[in-house]
This record gives sequence, structure tokens and C-alpha cells, in this order.
Amino acid sequence: MTYSELTSANTRLVTVSGEGLAHGNRVAVPSSRVPGETGGLIFPHGTGAGVPVRLVPVRELPSEVIVVSSAMSAAHGLAEDDWRLQPSQAETVASVELETPAAVSLTDAVTAVQRSPLLCGHVFSAGTAGVRDSWIELDGLSFRVRSATGKNGAAADGLARIGSESLVSVFAGGASSGVDIVILADRSGSMGVNDIQIMTEGRGFLRSSQTTAMTRMQALKRALKRMIDIRAGLDGVVTRFALIGFDDRTHALYPTGGGMTEISGAADVRSLESLREAVALLREDNHVTDIGNALHKAGELLHRHGVHGNDRLIVLVSDGAHWAPLSDERSGESVAGVNDPVSLMEDLHANLGIRLHAVGISDKTTFQRWWDRQSRQPPPEALVPNHDLLSQLVQVTGGDRHRIGGMEVLEEYFEELGSGVVRSVGRPASARLPSLQIDPASIPVRPRESVSDTARRKAWEAEVELTLGVFGELSDASMARLGFRLYQSDPADNMRLRKHASCGADFKSWVLVAYKSFHERLHEDYRHARSQAKRGNLVVPEVAAVFWDGRIGNVWGLRNYFAHEPENKKDPAGKKDIAEENRRVGEVFRAYTGDYYFTEDDAEGWSTLQRGLLGDIRAMLTDMGVVLRSGPAVEPELAAVTGPITQGFD
Repeated sequence: MTYSELTSANTRLVTVSGEGLAHGNRVAVPSSRVPGETGGLIFPHGTGAGVPVRLVPVRELPSEVIVVSSAMSAAHGLAEDDWRLQPSQAETVASVELETPAAVSLTDAVTAVQRSPLLCGHVFSAGTAGVRDSWIELDGLSFRVRSATGKNGAAADGLARIGSESLVSVFAGGASSGVDIVILADRSGSMGVNDIQIMTEGRGFLRSSQTTAMTRMQALKRALKRMIDIRAGLDGVVTRFALIGFDDRTHALYPTGGGMTEISGAADVRSLESLREAVALLREDNHVTDIGNALHKAGELLHRHGVHGNDRLIVLVSDGAHWAPLSDERSGESVAGVNDPVSLMEDLHANLGIRLHAVGISDKTTFQRWWDRQSRQPPPEALVPNHDLLSQLVQVTGGDRHRIGGMEVLEEYFEELGSGVVRSVGRPASARLPSLQIDPASIPVRPRESVSDTARRKAWEAEVELTLGVFGELSDASMARLGFRLYQSDPADNMRLRKHASCGADFKSWVLVAYKSFHERLHEDYRHARSQAKRGNLVVPEVAAVFWDGRIGNVWGLRNYFAHEPENKKDPAGKKDIAEENRRVGEVFRAYTGDYYFTEDDAEGWSTLQRGLLGDIRAMLTDMGVVLRSGPAVEPELAAVTGPITQGFD
């Protein structure tokens, strides 16, 4: 659902202080103008980047008032009476990661996020290259939004919202959090499959990027080295570390004598070199995978050698194991912990506070493409990546990271592990919003101000000039693409379009001219698109689709309404229900102004309606121009023969 824009010209901004509904980036709006909770962008001073806001409708709030916190108003200069607010739908994210404030421990940060009643519903701005500089204030702490993922698995883009189903995690940089880590590196035979693709730069005079392959083990080793390099730059944090290789047995690679070794940053040259050497010695073996046994060993190391107060983390890196949960017939059996890795991990998490991150190397699609280049026979099951068990293990430890992919996924994960640690918080609880800090009934209702002043008239004239500029660009684009002009322009009507409506009579005259200019003067083939499309007469049918998408329909409806002077009864011929037409026209008024109707001398009401319609017309013309410019130009020979076609105009 789309709502009309609220501006400082048609809406009064009231500020409040203290805790309550209008706090942070929550804005109270009248339900008569924004009936349902949604996101939005508020543009200070009418220009620049929009500030993301959560719009909460209040039924008792006067239709010309919005309420914001005094802190938000001061931060963005909203009190300077030159702003606009555009309601817009926000995508509910599948997951979001918040970064802890400086000098706040991971435990304290997680506690603040868990007990915040207002995280659910928060709106922020995300971008394709990652999240923009967005912050969320919780329990007096400011958290930066570090990453957000949409329901399609891609990075969230545009306005985003944290919902009750969103998974929330907290990241703490290495300077704020110590962590004891046991990395379990799969070294079974399938890790020797070279189905991991990487991009490399070519050499020589003609350089070009090319794709090369490496084994799953080579990809893991490269990512581990990157993690070591990053962790080496963090000083002052005590971290214990162990690297375990596993197949059907476990192999202590670092430290070589078993246990865990402390790494304290760049100054710890000997430990870092030993760790690098251990990574270099990682090799796949011709054995099967026993993840249960590896988890048991990792849990034992963390229990016996971990530092009190540090996070305890198992990082499991594997191309998977062929595993299925116990069947109903076997569910009552007593099985060894290592034979039931999911139950084992559940116990380690519940009783020892050990969490698990899982990184799945390769995937079935990637592998199948690689295999099809090698053989036409079905692949051995042991080589096919299978991450079902990894997913189950992640779930029982509270939903911590589970990533699947190639070199990019591995490097991204271990770069983060080198710089800090992530802890899952879970899904935010829905909570009842607090009351508004001010009684809506106490807000005085002020009459709409006159719009006849010079500044507003100049602003209107600027909008008309902008629209006519787009109109001229569309004319050029249609000549280039079609060989004729979509619209027949009339200079006299263009002058009439500049008339600023300050009363009902002004507006009625203007809407008749707007209809004539942007509806009647469109080339007949595109104005009667359906019949022409059936005969295949439309060169670019997408232009007609833009014209009939509904925006010009509001102008058409208002023109008919005012031209026919309807009354609240059926017309003598009984062809249409005038009461129903009144209702539809009222909905158009409400969409642009927030009111169903206003008096003849309500200058602000008619002006607001006029500006809204002109904005839709300009947007429609812009979209038509984009369609025309996206295709090939008409052949010069054809344009010379046909010339401008005007037969289709009235």
C-alpha cells in the first residue's frame, strides 16, 4: 500500500521529550493519513538523504500533525520547517547482526539486546554494498547494524525492518571480547575434490581475470591463513586456540602436544608462526568423516583449557557427512554421545555454554557442475557435499552461523572470526508500544495556512517547469525511438498548467487542462492501447502499460467528476451510481491530502491535491521516457519516409 507524502507545507510537526511512543526514530502519525504501521524516510530541508523512520499510526492524532522526539528533531534540523516525510514499505529481514558499542563486553551487549522490548519492528536503511551507517539504541547503548540479510538470502537493500521472525546476532570486535576457539578441520578424503572456483588476475601485457580451481582443503587453508593475519593485529585480548584435524579420528595440529595455546596479538610471534605451520601441514586423508568424535574432543578441550569469562566456540568446517536423525523405531535406544552428534552438541551447549559455528565447504550444485565435466557416471555419494548434519548442529546451539559455499564464504567467515566473535541472540519478542508522551486531544488544531504567498507560488512554478522539461525529453525520446512524437504539445495549454490553485474553481480549471495535455493529446494508438495491441500496431507496447498503470487515471476521474457536476443520486439514465463516484473521488482526495473533501476556499487543500497529481504525471512521463530510451532508435531511412505522425491525434 502506498500513502501520500507528508510535508512541512501540509503537516505540522510537534516535538516531545522523554521515553514513550515518539522516541528514537519512531514517529507518531495520524491514522487518517497512514492507517497501518509502516516504514518511511524523512528528508530534512526537503533535500539530501532520507532518514529511516518507523511510522506508528495514532487514531486520536489530528490529521495535520505528526509527533517526533525532540532529539530527532534537533539532530536533523526538522524544526526549521522545511521537511518532507515519505511513507514506504520496509522489507522484514531474515537476519541482522549488531555490533557492540566500544568498551562494552559481549555479555552485557547480548543482555541489552535480549531484554529490549522495542527491537521488534525497528526500521533502518540497508544498501546493496552492505548496510549504511545505521544505528539502533537499546537500553541506553547504541548498536551499529553490521549486516542484514533478506528472506531471499541476499543482502538487504533499501528500507529494512526487524520482525518477530528475524534472527538477531551480536558481533564484538577483538578489542572487546576474548574467545576460546577450537577449529575442527575436516581432513577426510572428499576434501581433496577440486571443485572450488576462484578468480585470479592474469599476467603479462594483456591481463584478464580467469577462473581456476582448487581443492576444498586448499580453500580451507587459505581462509585460515587470512584469519591468522587479522587476529595477529589485535593486541591485549587473551585468546586460547586449538586446531584439530579430523576424519574418523582426531589429530592435534595446534598445539602439537594437545591442549590449547594462548595467543595475545601481534607481539606473540612464536605462537602465530606455529599456528601458520600447523595450517600448512593440513592434508586430506583417505578416511571417512566422524563429526561426533571430533565434537567430543573439542568440548573436552574447551572445558579443560578455556579461560574463565571468555566465549567458548567450536568452529566446524566440513564438506558434510551423510547423516540422518534416529528413526522413530530407534528413538528410545541408548546410544553413545559420539554416535549422536546432535544430542552431544546440545549437551555441550546447555551444560558448558559451548556454542558452534558451522561452515559448509562447496555445495551440491557446485559439485555437480564440476562432476559433469569429469564423468557421465553418477558420482560416489561420499564425494557429494551434504550439510544436513551441520544445519542440525547449528540449530541446537541457538541458531549461530551456518554458511555454505566456496572461497568467498570461507574467507568472509574467517576474516570475521579473526577480527571478533559473533553470538546469536535469537528472535526478538514482540512488545506493546508505550503511550504517546502527549495527549493528542491537547494538541490545538490550526486552520490550514494560505498558500498564496510568493515562496510557495515560486515552488509550484518550479515543479511545473520540471514537469514540462521531462515532457520535452519524452518528445525527443519518442522521435528517436518511434519516428513520431507521443504527445502533441500546445503552448497555450502549457501556460494554463502553470496556474496555481488557491481555491476549488482554480483547481477545476487546472485539472481539465492537465487531462487535455497528458491524456487526450497522447497518440491515439497508445491511448487506445488494447485494441491496437490486438492488431499488433504498437511498436513499444510497454509505453502503453506505463500510461495505463493508474497514475493518469486519477486525473481522468477528477476531470469527469468536475466536468459532469454529479449529485448524490443516480443519473436519469441509471448508468452509474453517483454516490459510488463520490466515494471514489473522495478516496483520491484522501490519497493526496489525507482528507476526503474540503471547502471551496481551502487553499492548502486544493494546492496539495494539485501538487500530488502533477508529481504523478511527472513520474509517469519519466517512466515512459525510460522505456523509450532503453531500446534501439528508429532507422534513419524509416524516419525520413514517415516523418512526424499526427493522424492519431484529436
